[in-house]
Amino acid sequence: MDSARDGLNAGEWRALGSAGPAKEAAARGPSPRRLSSARLHINARPASLAQERDRAREIVGMAKDTVTETFADIRFGRKIQAANLAPIVSAIAASVARSPTALPSVTRIKLHDEYTYLHSVAVCGLMLALGNELRLGAELTQEIGLAGLLHDIGKARIDADLLNKPGPLDLDEYARVQAHTLRGYELLRDSGIDSEIALDVCLHHHERIDGSGYPSGISQETLSIHARMAAVCDVFDAVTSNRSYKRSWSPGAALDWMMGTTGHFDPRVLRAFRSLLGVFPVGALVLLESQRLAVVVDEPADSPATPDVAVFLCAATGRDLVPQRVSTRSDPIVGLEVAAKWGLADFEPSRAQLLDDFGPA
Repeated sequence: MDSARDGLNAGEWRALGSAGPAKEAAARGPSPRRLSSARLHINARPASLAQERDRAREIVGMAKDTVTETFADIRFGRKIQAANLAPIVSAIAASVARSPTALPSVTRIKLHDEYTYLHSVAVCGLMLALGNELRLGAELTQEIGLAGLLHDIGKARIDADLLNKPGPLDLDEYARVQAHTLRGYELLRDSGIDSEIALDVCLHHHERIDGSGYPSGISQETLSIHARMAAVCDVFDAVTSNRSYKRSWSPGAALDWMMGTTGHFDPRVLRAFRSLLGVFPVGALVLLESQRLAVVVDEPADSPATPDVAVFLCAATGRDLVPQRVSTRSDPIVGLEVAAKWGLADFEPSRAQLLDDFGPA
């Protein structure tokens, strides 16, 4: 994947694919009258994961419309209306406070022509959940959520055909796409957005802790906690999102890769992010009490701690098993595992096949 588009290097781009914003929206977004507290579920009580996902779908629908409208404002030379975004951030914050994983699971499926808008909503939700996990305080976390919602606003001024290009970028294209961080910073400043966090995240969400990112090449000692949070949330949503031309990674596979990188993400922030996603995300490699290795293939809404898995290997003997889906309610999970520990070379195709065969329809 191209780092100018999703925070990864050129080799990772070739392996995973591109991301880009939608074509110009023909219709305007919602008027503020539609954004009532009741429809946004801001004051809703905690509920089951299934119920929260239903609420999240409604919140995400209105959030996408509002973000689409914001991008259209920029394209037509209008300023960002921050007042229209505040209720959306509050609704997303309320949802992730009730369940950190419900809204991200809803935004994971993105159509080609809505990617950038839903990516902005997803990063907002992940930033809010991560702020809660890091115990940064409600007011600060709310501002971090707004920063997540606006982090890619600079892409509104970059040609959609370039951002949607399915292959690697040449040097000129790369430079033009990289400019979205600077353009976004300028757009926020010119619109009167005075949040230092929003400006910082927009400018620096593609930086890396080893100084190899852009646009400034600053390292961990200089990077704010908010920019380091954005780097994690931005890449995770990019690689776990469905694309029209490239298969997405499961959350478990994405976390395995992110945890295995060096120099890209702040380890402390990444550990907190790992915790908020739950113990056993879909795609995770686990060891069962029966000494069988398995991949998590589904997260039951009523019991996230006991997911269904697909077993494929006897850990005691190293013998391949006929894959089958089993419930961990009857064969509990002992712990998370790493493929390399078990000599599972080139494990990703096998993981993907198990998810295809035994995951949700």
